[in-house]
Amino acid sequence: MKNPVLLIAVLGVVAIPVARSSSAITFLQDIPKESKIQPKEVVLGKDSQSDKYGEAPFNHENHSLKSYSADGKSVIACIECHHTDQPGSALKPPLKTSERDVVLTAAVLEAADSKPVKSCRTCHLQVGDDSATMPEITYADKPAPIKLNNEVAYHTNCNLCHDKAIAARPVLKGKIPGSNDCLPCHKPAS
Repeated sequence: MKNPVLLIAVLGVVAIPVARSSSAITFLQDIPKESKIQPKEVVLGKDSQSDKYGEAPFNHENHSLKSYSADGKSVIACIECHHTDQPGSALKPPLKTSERDVVLTAAVLEAADSKPVKSCRTCHLQVGDDSATMPEITYADKPAPIKLNNEVAYHTNCNLCHDKAIAARPVLKGKIPGSNDCLPCHKPAS
């Protein structure tokens, strides 16, 4: 078979072949809008609008199973990133949206009647996508609200967490990227 057209649906993730060598096919993983399956690895920023920075691989399994908290003593809680997956009474400013009656955990997600987790892009859209209202936040030290598109949301969450980890454990400096270290996460734009 020459260049077969291949479409595989596995665990709610669609894999589309993008390149083929003599021995292997390379797949990109599309992040579903919502899922009850925790991904191992995903690619963020596949549609980056930057001329300098391209996609950013993200190991969800490491971040959800290893002691990657700022102090290195515990696993990061699901709601650190999936902030809408907690009761409204647990939200701390500036968070406003709650879509779950209990705090999301892996055990909660395993329940048959549990609703799936939405991807970041469900709310934090790409710049230029006006298919839904973009969340905004107003900071005390800023004159105008900031639209929380996917790039701002990812960078805010990822950078703050990495910076806190480096501050708590200086030995991590140079081992994990901080706010000003772009290329350890991003592949150069092609």
